[in-house]
This record gives sequence, C-alpha cells and structure tokens, in this order.
Amino acid sequence: MCELGDRLRQAREEQGLELAQLAERLKVRRAILEALEECRYDELPEAPLARGYLKRYAQALGLDPKPLLMLYPASPGPIPTDERPPPSRIPTRTPRSPWLWVLPVLALLGAGAFWWYSARQGRSSETPPTVAVAPEVKQVVLRVSTEPAGARVYLDGFLLGNAPIQAPVEVGERVLRVEAPGYVPKQQTLNLLTDQSLTVRLEVAKPPSPPQNTTSQPNTNTLVLRVEQPSWIRVTSLDGRQLYEGIAPAGAQLTYPLPVDVRTGNAGGVRVIVQGQDRGLMGAVGQVVQRRFGNPPTSNP
Repeated sequence: MCELGDRLRQAREEQGLELAQLAERLKVRRAILEALEECRYDELPEAPLARGYLKRYAQALGLDPKPLLMLYPASPGPIPTDERPPPSRIPTRTPRSPWLWVLPVLALLGAGAFWWYSARQGRSSETPPTVAVAPEVKQVVLRVSTEPAGARVYLDGFLLGNAPIQAPVEVGERVLRVEAPGYVPKQQTLNLLTDQSLTVRLEVAKPPSPPQNTTSQPNTNTLVLRVEQPSWIRVTSLDGRQLYEGIAPAGAQLTYPLPVDVRTGNAGGVRVIVQGQDRGLMGAVGQVVQRRFGNPPTSNP
C-alpha cells in the first residue's frame, strides 16, 4: 500500500487529468510524476529536489502539500515488500540507467540558470544600459541687421536671407558674410555660444575710374557728364559696346566721343555738356532717363 501515491492518483483521476497534461504544466518529466504516484522513491532525485516536485504536484492538484510531505520518507530506502508494484509490472520496468541521475542535475542547473537570467533582466529593466547617443546639437539665435537694409546675409557660405534676419544656427565658430550691390562685401568670424544681435555697416564701393581724355587740345565733338549727386550711369557706343557702367560718386566727370547713348538712374544728379555747351541736368532727381547725344556720322556721296 502507498498512501502518498494513492492520494495523488485519486485527486488526479477525480479531476480527469492525465499525467502528460500535468507534466507539461509543471515542466517536469512524466516519469517523475509516475514515480511519485507509485512511491518509487529510488527513481527520484535527491530528497530536497524530490520533495520540491511533490509540493508542486500537490499544489497543481489543489491538495495541501504539508500532509503529503509528511508521508514522504526522510531517507528513502528500498521500497517495502507490501509497497512494491504487483509482480506482473516488474518485468516490464526498464532497468535503471547509471546515467539517470544526470538528467535531474541538468534540470536543476537549468532552473538555476533561468533564475539568474530572470534576475538580471529585472535589474536591466530597472536600470537601462547606457547607450552611446549622439549629443543633441545646441542652437542659438542669430539676428543680423545691415546698413543699407536688404543686404544678403551668408553663414559659412550658405544664404540665410536678406537683412534684417533672425535665424537659429548651431553653436561654434562660424563665418558671416554680408553683400549688397554697389557696396564692399564684409566678412567676419563669429564665435557663437549664446544668442547674438549684430548690425553690419557696408561701405560704398568706389566706381571704376572713367576713361580720361589724353589729348591736350580740346575736342569739340565730345560729351562730358558732370556728376553732381551719386548716380548709376551706363554709357554705350552706337554699335553696342559698353564704355562705362557703375555708380559714379558726386564730383566725377566722364568724357566720351560722340555719338553715345547714356542711361542714368538719377537724372537730377547728372549734368550734360555737349561739344562744350552746358545742356543742363538730364532730368529730375531719382528719375530714370536714357538719351542719345550726337548724330551718327554721315558718309560723303
């Protein structure tokens, strides 16, 4: 008679459970559950591990494991004669392999490894591993105004826009360049660590020197442009050659042989002298005027 095994078997059969189901649920070999139900203690691993299997098996069946643990022998020895299986079952039993003890040991080691891995994963979830992340690029605000207004603003060769302008830029040493037509470009290096506001003043570019009359004798077939106010002027010959183009400062005097075409963006700032005669200003201040002075030469018949 095996009271321990009978209680386990009876509870399992009352619930309609198979040993294979419970072995899968408990993640143990079916042979261990069979040995518990048949009280074959010599086929079970060492007592602490076997008692652990018994406790889990009882709990899976809804039984109180304490009374059953009291029935488990403290030092399992040979099974008493009255508790041995019926003789008819003895021939069918497979001889015990000398390596059978290795499997429980491996199972124990596997359980320990699983516990260690789970504990490590738990610590990892609490303290995530340090991952190398590229530092966030810090930016500051750059504000640029210019004199004259509307100048083009470049940073490290890239156009930011026309002044006044405000833009977020990366910190560090940056090259600022400001350009405007008719003015000398200005370039400077900025060490941007915090927000900055700048005002850049550009200087007026000097116009190219106009061609000068090299003859000592006065040439009566000439046009003289006397600039009284800064004015943009373009002078071209009748065949389309450009003789001069630029912003002429006040006080400049331009001389060209006739005939020529003259276009100016400030007619009130340019005085015209044709063949030595003062013809007055080309027009009103700020007025755009284009005129031809002198007649094309005529050929003799």
